[in-house]
Amino acid sequence: MKHKKIWFIFFLLFLGLTACGQQNSEPTTETYDPYANAQEQTVVIKSLDLEAGTMSFVDIEDGQQYDLLYNNGVDVRNKYDDIMSGTMLAVGQIVDIVYNTDNHKLLKIAVNPDAWEVREISGFEFDRANQQAEILNQYYKYTSDLIIVSEGTLIGMNEVCKEDQLTARGYGGKLCSLTVDLGHGYVKLEDYDTYIGGMIEIGYDVIVPVTEDMLLTVREGNYKLKITKGEHSGYKNVVVTRDEECTVSLKELQIAPDPVGSLFFDLTPLDARVVIDGETIDTSQTIELVYGRHQIQVSALGYRTVEGYIMVDAAYKIMTIELVSTEEDSGSTGTTSTPPPAAGTTEQHTNTGTTEEDADATEHGTDDDTPVTSTEAETTKNTVTIQKPVGASCYVDGVYQGTIPCTFDKTVGSHVITLTMTGCLVKSYTIQCQDDGKDETHSFSDLPTFESLIWEDSY
Repeated sequence: MKHKKIWFIFFLLFLGLTACGQQNSEPTTETYDPYANAQEQTVVIKSLDLEAGTMSFVDIEDGQQYDLLYNNGVDVRNKYDDIMSGTMLAVGQIVDIVYNTDNHKLLKIAVNPDAWEVREISGFEFDRANQQAEILNQYYKYTSDLIIVSEGTLIGMNEVCKEDQLTARGYGGKLCSLTVDLGHGYVKLEDYDTYIGGMIEIGYDVIVPVTEDMLLTVREGNYKLKITKGEHSGYKNVVVTRDEECTVSLKELQIAPDPVGSLFFDLTPLDARVVIDGETIDTSQTIELVYGRHQIQVSALGYRTVEGYIMVDAAYKIMTIELVSTEEDSGSTGTTSTPPPAAGTTEQHTNTGTTEEDADATEHGTDDDTPVTSTEAETTKNTVTIQKPVGASCYVDGVYQGTIPCTFDKTVGSHVITLTMTGCLVKSYTIQCQDDGKDETHSFSDLPTFESLIWEDSY
């Protein structure tokens, strides 16, 4: 009897608990609305990692940054309001976003239909003094929050070179982002000494004089290098890779030295003065001249001056020249005759006049190496000093300046500073110099080492 009472009590408790559970399980009519606390902004994509589910944006008006969460449920649309994949979004695009202010989750991303985009821009430069840039003959303002991206990595303004090919995006009169589509690498020449003073061309953008210790900044791509000096020229294929240095040997294109002949002068009188190609020579010893025609003038006090040309076409030649005394001229009653050509000469004229042929030869010369003229940059009375990274080699517009720290003359305009160091990547920066009466000092970050890159790539 006692056991029956205990089981009855348990039965009553079970019925009570069941009744309570049924009362608490009544369905609710409330639903979650993710747009209840939503906010809309027009922004530039600063970074995106769809796998990690994160995106960062910069407001085009005030530069405020938004770090938001992304998932596959986000409504992503192009500028025509058509659905698109989130994988088609890119850093630097100008988009309209809607996000929940409570949990910072993105709800919608749409490419802004009013934003402008210009592709394949070459020769781009910043006007830092006025914080503006010229694009298709229009000037656009930019601010310190300008997004610049190269291969998915954000870079600084001074890392953009005029050799790069860019895509610019903006809104109204403001430049909001730049994307480096084609970056730049470097070309270092070897075995080119015979072309110093000539010209080198790589593609359509690089046309510069050949100097010693050259390091050229060139847009990435495949090119035909052309190097010329006078009538000599040579070609070589070059592959330029972004941020890498390519060493090009021109050994097979070296200009062969002109053959040289030795001359000995047998003069009458012995103290006659001989000028060849405008330079007085010492006739007491053998002289060397390259093969070809040379202008000569022989004169002495009391003798008639002889002018003309000599042809050097043998390894050794004796030049016998006998001047006519002016006393013989004054004592003659007949017509004065021109003395016979000296041995080894091809033409000879006295100083009584110059023929049309001589005038033409004097004016144009016989050297086929036409001097190259260039517009000199305006040099100021000030200097530019590069302080860091210490020990790196410094090139300005491809011309070697020395090991950092180094100082060079300040010239007005935009200049590419290229830094190199053994075991490190080459790096370029762009500076702009003004004639403001001030010396400039610049310091740059240490060059990344190859070892550090290998370490990073292994993860």
